Amino acid sequence: MDMQANPVIRTDDFINSQLKDLPLSMKYKETETNFYMDFHSHEGFEVYFFHEGSGCFLIEDHIYPLEGNDLILISAHESHKSSPKIEKPNTRSVLHFLPELMDSQSRDILLDIFRQGLNRRHMRLNEERMSRCQYLLDRLHEEYTSRSLDHLLAIRIYLSELLLELSRFLSNDSVNEDRMASHRGVNPKVEQAVKFISNHFAEPLTLEQISQELYLNQYYLCHLFKKTIGITITEFLLQTRIHHAKRMLVHTELPISEISANVGFNSFSYFGQTFKQLVGATPRDFRKKQQQTGPSE
Repeated sequence: MDMQANPVIRTDDFINSQLKDLPLSMKYKETETNFYMDFHSHEGFEVYFFHEGSGCFLIEDHIYPLEGNDLILISAHESHKSSPKIEKPNTRSVLHFLPELMDSQSRDILLDIFRQGLNRRHMRLNEERMSRCQYLLDRLHEEYTSRSLDHLLAIRIYLSELLLELSRFLSNDSVNEDRMASHRGVNPKVEQAVKFISNHFAEPLTLEQISQELYLNQYYLCHLFKKTIGITITEFLLQTRIHHAKRMLVHTELPISEISANVGFNSFSYFGQTFKQLVGATPRDFRKKQQQTGPSE
């Protein structure tokens, strides 16, 4: 399925750059009516609050429905994207942070909520829980924007308290019941398509092959996928392939031509063209930069 990929905003570069200046990056109650995010990964951990609106959130090959007062947890280097519906405004708050921000004695305990598997990354908070989280978000935002002399200490304290609250929420049986109930809002055919592509991206996939695998009309599947995920099947396949290529460039010494073939490209020149379009650098330059600065994938 070698088709042209649309240019995307490189969210990972933006977040990694921010985290180099301060080990916490924060967006606070941002409301948007026109939204696009690429399928990306980045340094550090992410806590994503969806205050109002609807849509879905994709982490690797898992899809979570989004409604008001939803919370998503994303671990370091996990591919993900949010796809809120644009028919009405959506409001979100997002925290990105590096583990070294946390106190060394409590770090492992507080970060354990990110290690419990993808099926435990989605919480639907009731008003009481959301109110408690909102208080801590407000305090974090005050310190993040003030940049006072002791703002890092205050950020560490409020972030630790927030993660502790979320850890307690996750251990609550009613949270597990809410999660299971909310998951039924995801279209199973789109989930199957995402999982199939994620498992077979290295093969020479075609739209016809994917639709036959799911017993769906090709055009209906394309419409359903774009409506749910916010990008086309072709874009998702290309972004998935490039994401795995980036990992191989960082963590292996395989020749670039071999990496190209391993992630499903039957043309080395097309791989290079697509990689530069999506990443902003050639595969060779990307590997060289990662070797100089340390891996960010």
